[in-house]
Amino acid sequence: MILAGCEAFGYELPLTTPLRIGGHYVRTRRGLLIRLWDRDGHCGYGEVAPLPGLHREDWALVLRQLKVFRACVLNGTLTVPERDWLEARHWEVPTLCPSLRHGVEWAVFDLLACRQGKTLPAWLNPDCRHRIAVNGLLPREGDVAVQARQLVSQGYTALKLKVGWESVARDVARVRAVREACGDAVALRVDANRAWDFPTAARFGEQVADCRLDYVEEPLREAGRLAALHRATGMPLALDESLVGDPLESSVIPEGVVAFVLKPAVLGGVKHLLRLKERAEGLGIRPVISSVFESGVGLAHLAACAAALIAADVPVGLDTYRWLATDIVPKKFAAPAGIIGVEDACRQARNPCLDRLNQLA
Repeated sequence: MILAGCEAFGYELPLTTPLRIGGHYVRTRRGLLIRLWDRDGHCGYGEVAPLPGLHREDWALVLRQLKVFRACVLNGTLTVPERDWLEARHWEVPTLCPSLRHGVEWAVFDLLACRQGKTLPAWLNPDCRHRIAVNGLLPREGDVAVQARQLVSQGYTALKLKVGWESVARDVARVRAVREACGDAVALRVDANRAWDFPTAARFGEQVADCRLDYVEEPLREAGRLAALHRATGMPLALDESLVGDPLESSVIPEGVVAFVLKPAVLGGVKHLLRLKERAEGLGIRPVISSVFESGVGLAHLAACAAALIAADVPVGLDTYRWLATDIVPKKFAAPAGIIGVEDACRQARNPCLDRLNQLA
């Protein structure tokens, strides 16, 4: 298949609550929607949304590379294998930064699915799951016990709590409050975003040892000491930032790691995603697909990725949709009762509200 056209549309969505990412406060979510089409008029969409404080690329780089990519499309020099998913996933695009590569690849996959008259998840895997569970993301503000009970009453079976912004004593109290509020049946995940040095992380681990945590995500600034932290505290660990830029093909996975948190938009391409997913599954480690506060288009594609490509039915990190005050799809992305209807979400993503967007190219 020869790509015949490429357009880009910008969006800026208000957030219900400002996000603190690294040293940045984000009050609106900015991104691009890419539309690719073939000579027969079929089209596919992908989302590009680098997040300040998380992605290494900035918007200037994204827009420069998008201009070059679009020129290649319009010159008729980009062809895509379309016989099946296994072939298409090895398609080589020009060198692109991670967020742009992610958006372009999923636009291509969506286009190929459209050409075959299939939804995106069904094209990726005919045996894909139709529903996937979400871990509820607890806000940093407010009474976490009340919020946890609300999410559990709605049907969520896994919750995620951010720590590392306050004192260890305060973090421990919040963890204990959530565990007490939601009971033992709910998986409780904790994310420190590399906030702690070793003594601080060890102190936290010792004080929550009886809280039955599902895992603690990236507790240390020094990733090389994760195994020692696990031996000292027994904390089950998850990797996220440690996976970026390192396919771990020859690296030794630290003792105590039970999950890989995979953010496709940060990893930059399905090859890297699949390499890490397969490495995890081979070691008995859970791969957990997670988002970076994308719109309903990007979230639908991540839901399709989890439903079609991840073998284990593990709650995914797509609850970020609740931070979007509005969306760019006809029916705002949602996970009622903590469950995403994957095919419906992907149908919505294939019909974005372009009249709400600004055409850039």
